[in-house]
Amino acid sequence: MGLDTNRVLRIGVVYRGHVVAERVLDRRIDVSIGTRSDCTVQVNGTDYPDFPAQVAVAVIQAGAYHVVVPPDPAHAITLRGGPAGAADGGKQQSVMVRGVKCLPAEPFNGGSLALGDIIVMFQFVRGDSVPTITRERTVLRVGLVHDARLLSDQLFELGHPVSIGPGKRDTLVLPDVDYKGQAAVFYGAKNANNFDVKLPKDCLLKVAIDGVPMDLAELVSKKHVSQQGDTLHLKLPIKSRGRASLGPYTLLFQVIRQSVTVPAMPRKTLAGQIFGSLWADSAWTVSLAISFLLFGSIVAQAQIYYETHTKFMQRAQEEEERQQSIYDVQVEEKEEPKPEEKKPEVDILSAKAKAEQEKDEKKPEKPKEVKPQSAGKQLNPDEIKAQARQRVERDTVAGAFKTKFFQEAGEGEAGDVVARTFSGSGEGADDAAGVGSGVRLAAGSGAGGGTVEKVNAGKSGGFGDRDQDAAKTEIKKKEETVQVVLKTGGMDGDGEGKTEIARVIQRKNSAVQRCYEQALRENPDISGKVKVTFTVGMAGTITDVSVSGAQGSFEDCIKSKFTSIRGLPNLPSPQTFSQSYIFQKGS
Repeated sequence: MGLDTNRVLRIGVVYRGHVVAERVLDRRIDVSIGTRSDCTVQVNGTDYPDFPAQVAVAVIQAGAYHVVVPPDPAHAITLRGGPAGAADGGKQQSVMVRGVKCLPAEPFNGGSLALGDIIVMFQFVRGDSVPTITRERTVLRVGLVHDARLLSDQLFELGHPVSIGPGKRDTLVLPDVDYKGQAAVFYGAKNANNFDVKLPKDCLLKVAIDGVPMDLAELVSKKHVSQQGDTLHLKLPIKSRGRASLGPYTLLFQVIRQSVTVPAMPRKTLAGQIFGSLWADSAWTVSLAISFLLFGSIVAQAQIYYETHTKFMQRAQEEEERQQSIYDVQVEEKEEPKPEEKKPEVDILSAKAKAEQEKDEKKPEKPKEVKPQSAGKQLNPDEIKAQARQRVERDTVAGAFKTKFFQEAGEGEAGDVVARTFSGSGEGADDAAGVGSGVRLAAGSGAGGGTVEKVNAGKSGGFGDRDQDAAKTEIKKKEETVQVVLKTGGMDGDGEGKTEIARVIQRKNSAVQRCYEQALRENPDISGKVKVTFTVGMAGTITDVSVSGAQGSFEDCIKSKFTSIRGLPNLPSPQTFSQSYIFQKGS
């Protein structure tokens, strides 16, 4: 039967009816049980102090397990589950392996080994074949005995100091606190072939080197041990062993060469190390993949929501800025002074007056002669009526309103009609020449007689007084109005969108000029150059404004005008510009 390398050995140890140890060996090595640290299956000696230190169970020959036959006839081996035609454990022919009597165990599925109170059960189970490699190392074996009882048996590698003493920091702490002496220290370099030992002077040292036991005096004479004060220095080579006393304890030490068989695992790539466990368990792989898909869907939904929400907010902000820019432009247009539009003159002259005016315009102009005032010349009533009608219709509001004063009045009533028309209240020439009259009539004889001497402006309530007051008020307003001269320099700055930004800033010139006009009311002597430095943010708004050359309410007014500006272009990053103004009063 060929050797099945995929089988691994499962060992269980039962001591006095209790399972004290269990182990699965994934590599083929010699099997031993006991309380010693170098046993394949180690039993806790503290819990089971009567358990043997070491018992050989199986050895390896040609890569196959062989069960060790115990020397005591009372002990028995039982092999079970052999193939057809194979002999059972009692009739199996024994073989010698390295000088030890053994029974081949590979043809069977398992068995047991009874050693008095100890029963070792073993079973071959399916497993993965793992390549192994055997390594050798130099180790220190330390045993601690008290009252003929082994308290500890451990192995220590080179490279780290090993101390045995009463201190809490010692590697192996003595349980009896009554011992206050010096600790024993073993140390050596890694991969060296010996240990250096420091022991107390009164330790009753005995050492066997190359199989020859020697006491302290002989060790000193052969220069294996040197004494320095109360400390002994010992060089302990391979295959040497010794014994020393530490108060009530006996310290056993030995330097041995140990062979260790370890799995020779193939070196995997980084990807193989990361994803190797993924493919080993399909259920775990599927659950991990589903978890990643759920997490990815959550991230994708969050990203989609973020993008759509961001776009919506950007569109809303752009629309708000567009509406604000339209509103600002409308406000600026309302704030900017518009040229006064001349209102069309309303022609309120009568058709007859227009005809006579056109006739007079066509006549060649004659040099005006200065005539002396009438001295009361007697005129024909018809002539008087015609002259009065012409003057009233041409030069007075009554004629403009197309009244028919003279057409409705009879003979002798002309003086009264004209007098009443020009705010007179008396009859005849005397009343017509009263205060507030617009036409002065000379006294005449007969009914309705009289001469029109002069049409002049009255003193109070007349149309001439109103025109003069309006003219004086207009001149006074012009005298009180301060003429402001605003000069703007070029905008400084090299950022993007400078041309478009300058065009928007120019629309604020009238608003900035009004700030100066308001400042003149507080300080009539204020003038000079003002520089405004402002920063345009990425959202198309002015985020920071500083003004040099202005103070107080003048500075605050300019800042408020600039911070309210909208409609600026969106920039990839904040840019800083400056605009200069020169304010002065003009004539």
